[in-house]
Amino acid sequence: MSWWETLQQEPVFRRILLAVLGAMFGSFASAAIYRIPREGLSIWKPARSFCPSCESQIRWHDNLPIVGYLILRGRCRSCKTSYGAGYMIHELVLAGLFVLAGEGWLLAQEGPGALFFALVALTALWIATAVDWEHLILPDGITLGGIPFGILAAVTVPAFHLGAGLDQLPWGVSWLGLGLQDSATKLVVVSAILGSSISWGLLIGIRVVFSYILRQEALGLGDVKYLAAVGAFLGLEGAAWTLLIGVFAGAVLGLLNILRMIWVVATRRRQRGRTRVLKSSMYMGWMLGRLFPFGPPLVLGTVLYLLYPEDIRVFFLETWPNLLLLAES
Repeated sequence: MSWWETLQQEPVFRRILLAVLGAMFGSFASAAIYRIPREGLSIWKPARSFCPSCESQIRWHDNLPIVGYLILRGRCRSCKTSYGAGYMIHELVLAGLFVLAGEGWLLAQEGPGALFFALVALTALWIATAVDWEHLILPDGITLGGIPFGILAAVTVPAFHLGAGLDQLPWGVSWLGLGLQDSATKLVVVSAILGSSISWGLLIGIRVVFSYILRQEALGLGDVKYLAAVGAFLGLEGAAWTLLIGVFAGAVLGLLNILRMIWVVATRRRQRGRTRVLKSSMYMGWMLGRLFPFGPPLVLGTVLYLLYPEDIRVFFLETWPNLLLLAES
């Protein structure tokens, strides 16, 4: 029995292994999330992890995922400054995502290629989410770098575009007269190029139109480049579901953020002894709360489609329309 077959047939071993691997990748993500937005730092330089406060190098045993954090209670051994909960959160989130990735269609593939590319993508997506949430930027290394990565993943694992059974014609390729009788490599290359270019053009159009209507930048170029990378990785269909889920999730999260900021502004004004603060607080809360990153909702859509493509298709093409018909009747 090969190691891949062992991984497929031993769920407890698989989950432990993927959780440990996810925590390790989460440790790497923590460093990347801190370094990427800061000038003079890169993912690879300096090579050793260091304390952001005193800049002393972190010993290898203090850098063990989760364990090192718990032993030191989240503090630097040298200066005793707290690292914050973020480091632990990154490791736990990726550990959980890696375990989920090993429970679905990715594991059912003949080889480990699909799972490998998915784990790399999940790590990059989490880094992009955290950086955009804190700094309102999506790193070019992930967005633009995701385009060649997506094409490579598609060529290596056609199932990303053709479905787990390699029997689904990617969206858009039929426009060029291609069908399932053509080679898988040809189909996925065309699908990746179409998915990336159409996604890019669509979001550029949305950005121009809504920026003109709102008289301000309505969509960052990082979001445009991100969806182009998704189109290369998961095809036009993956980009479409990513955008749809991102719009819904973004609307909900944006509204909650506006309400949160209205409450924060109103509370602070009441503490200062002001009266009749609701109306002015609503305006200020709207102005502050609407500055909300679109990257995290888009990443949510990508992760859901990557891990559960069939469920996403069934929900939007069957369940949701049936619910609408039921509501109308």
